Amino acid sequence: MENSASITARAFATYSLVPYLGILFCPGALFMGGLGLIRSYRMPDGTGRRTSYLSIVVGITVLCIQLFLWWILYKAPQWSQTRGV
Repeated sequence: MENSASITARAFATYSLVPYLGILFCPGALFMGGLGLIRSYRMPDGTGRRTSYLSIVVGITVLCIQLFLWWILYKAPQWSQTRGV
């Protein structure tokens, strides 16, 4: 039996790698990864556990990087005005 939540979490984690726009997919990767993890513990063979853990880790990491990129995008105009350009 397949763990469809972990497969969906992997798709969300993959789409979250798109710069700037990927921040929209990070919460989906975290939510579906958690759901896939819960389902994997309920299955006798533990299908999708590694994929769910990996999706959660990728989702958190990419979310932090995406937030940093958005912060740079917000601050860049202020930095250019400070330099007198």
